[in-house]
Amino acid sequence: MTLFIVGGAAALAWPVLAAENAAPQSKPNILFVILDDLGIDQLATFGHGGVNPPKTPNIDLLAERGVKFTNVWAMPECSPSRAAMFTGRYPARTGVEAAIMENHLPQSYMSSFEATLPRVLEKAGYASALVGKYHLGNEQDPAQDCAPSSRGWSFFQGAMTAGLPSVDVTAGGMDPSGAQACGYFQTSASGACYSRPLRPKLCEFITPATADPGASPSRTCLQRGGLFSPNEACGARQPTAADFERLNGYYVWPKTTITEARDPLYVDTADACPSEIDRAYVTSEQRMDAIRWWIRQDGPRMLTLSFNAMHTPFQKAPTSVVPDPLDRRSSCSNSQPPRELLNNVLEGADAEIGRAVARMGLGQLAADGRTLKSLDLADTVLVLIGDNGSQGPAVRAADGFDPTRAKTSVYQTGVWVPLIVAGPVVAAPGRSVDALVNAADLFQLFGDIAGVKVAEIVPPSRPLDSKPLLPYLSSPDAAPIRTTNFTQNGAATFTSDPEERSWPCRIGNFCNDSLFDSAEFCADNGGVWYGPGAETQLSSCCAVKAAVGDDVTIAPVRQRAARDVRYKLVEAERFDCSAPVPANAKGAVPWADFKTRLEREFYDLQPTKTNPNGVDFAGLDLLKDCPAGQAPKTCLKTKVERAAFIALSAEVLSIKRAGAAQEACRKKGDGDLDMRVTRADLRGWRAFSGAGPSVYDINLDGLTDAGDRAIIAANLGVDCMDRCVRADLDRNGRVGAEDQAILNAQTGPCDDPALCGGDLNGDGAVGPADVKLMTTARRTCAAL
Repeated sequence: MTLFIVGGAAALAWPVLAAENAAPQSKPNILFVILDDLGIDQLATFGHGGVNPPKTPNIDLLAERGVKFTNVWAMPECSPSRAAMFTGRYPARTGVEAAIMENHLPQSYMSSFEATLPRVLEKAGYASALVGKYHLGNEQDPAQDCAPSSRGWSFFQGAMTAGLPSVDVTAGGMDPSGAQACGYFQTSASGACYSRPLRPKLCEFITPATADPGASPSRTCLQRGGLFSPNEACGARQPTAADFERLNGYYVWPKTTITEARDPLYVDTADACPSEIDRAYVTSEQRMDAIRWWIRQDGPRMLTLSFNAMHTPFQKAPTSVVPDPLDRRSSCSNSQPPRELLNNVLEGADAEIGRAVARMGLGQLAADGRTLKSLDLADTVLVLIGDNGSQGPAVRAADGFDPTRAKTSVYQTGVWVPLIVAGPVVAAPGRSVDALVNAADLFQLFGDIAGVKVAEIVPPSRPLDSKPLLPYLSSPDAAPIRTTNFTQNGAATFTSDPEERSWPCRIGNFCNDSLFDSAEFCADNGGVWYGPGAETQLSSCCAVKAAVGDDVTIAPVRQRAARDVRYKLVEAERFDCSAPVPANAKGAVPWADFKTRLEREFYDLQPTKTNPNGVDFAGLDLLKDCPAGQAPKTCLKTKVERAAFIALSAEVLSIKRAGAAQEACRKKGDGDLDMRVTRADLRGWRAFSGAGPSVYDINLDGLTDAGDRAIIAANLGVDCMDRCVRADLDRNGRVGAEDQAILNAQTGPCDDPALCGGDLNGDGAVGPADVKLMTTARRTCAAL
């Protein structure tokens, strides 16, 4: 990196260093690493990790050579956070309010009409790839498993499932009793290791002497992609019980590969993006897939390396990734995971981050082949973040965090995540920034790195919540930019079909009946299932509470939180078990038996000696003793507290109203997010008609059919957006010459409607009619 000192301040210049035999590159590459379920409580480099923290030397080195952001909020679950990162928009705007499951409608997905990062960066000449976990919606999308390509990515390779498959307790059918909790025989016995028929060597007899270092013969077989038969010699044929199609957590999983971008209206009618079973450890395979794409590129690129680690189900990494000389027997429990197992999973991801960085030419490994000894980020910005807080059983409770208010909740332990940025944009590396930051802010950061003004290229019909991050990197003295932060999650969008509902799952003392759609998903999160097939089937968490006892806490259907530098407001809509939904009335979800009630909590996040992390534990709610029916603000003791409560309440209400306005327009037929109903919506309906659910399933019956077209036709010409706001293309609060210049630069047909804000009249092109509208807006629109 080159630094120029001007007037005592450090000004950054992009370096001209380049890979050997390659032309110099003026724009930095971007490597974006997402770690699943990684809360800030896990990492020693952020001052946490407990008494037995995981060893993460590569993440630690990135922190030393970059900037640590220590006050970052994500959303409480995977999908809402990822959508916010890739669009710069809160869940209230994207519609992605919950971790996406198979029974959710496409209105809960990241829309193919969003102005996503790969689309935005393409304007600056960037190639974009996503490797690893997607989890932004595919099962009921017209594009099916090709969904990443209709959202702008020209390359995807990874898992399209919401999470990795459950651990196969039969070890590939070799133990019909289902006693293998970790997916393999935890025994030191020798045995036969059978390979898939495509392998040249179908069977290998493995003994402790020929096993991988630090691994048993059975674990060695698993690591090599085989199926193990203990205490047996290789037979002439594979055992009839051997089943190479059985999925097994991190070791056997479905992998999808996509090599081209597709139109937002793409419909997959021919299974164009099939998955294949991959029998390699997923974290290692994601590292290799990322490397292969990266080294094929010869221009500016953005690679998102989205690891599944450290999400459940928990399984040990291969011994070639994390040495495990004792190879102790493990329970592989998701509800009570041993600390050494959790550490192993995260240490595996850290090792593969180091290997990826080295193989991409961005650093060098030490002799152990796992640990970076140096970094060379002269032309690459590396960003690492957790997508939400730690899952409850994984939380470092001894380090002052709350496992009962973890992932899926808007409390601190559920949304507080680590963020590290390293590379040529960083001045004075090795420091920490404690300013408020949101995961959505990465959208603007990546745009700024690429030289793209996201506020101008993204149409005003898609309001942005992303705030600048680059000033914190380039200037150690940068003033705080955000005065507030926000997070939320809630129930997804469902049809009224009772077969498509979610069911109660009780995890510890917490019950959720709006998220879990299968017994397997519930079990993988350490829960007790009360849906179909359960020993006791119950229709709601209220029924579970009545059966189990009053100590069961029902998860909110929707929850939101906002904070300033000190105080935090939490709003939760929770089922009221004393208030049944009247006959023929609609509840918060189609199968709701009870109404919801709004609960508010208010916290002082100032760290104290007994609460050094400033965590919002239940007993610290400043409103906990406020009588029912009394205005919450009147229960607060100080003027400062009351003022903060009022301001944060207004912030939450503003975001709720913005989301409500967008939803109202959708109900009129706006499926392409431009806040109006035009002939483009009729074309969209036509493209998706007969394809099942889609964003043009306006009446949410699970079909895109004549009923939806009728709604669109009846509202054709409706504009849900103020004309002056639509014309303010640079979002600076006024309509002027700058907006005219942006419009002029877009003259012609809209090659990407998601990035065509200059199309003021909605006819699919920027032409004389739009120029006329802009001229009128400049003359008649006062400051917005």
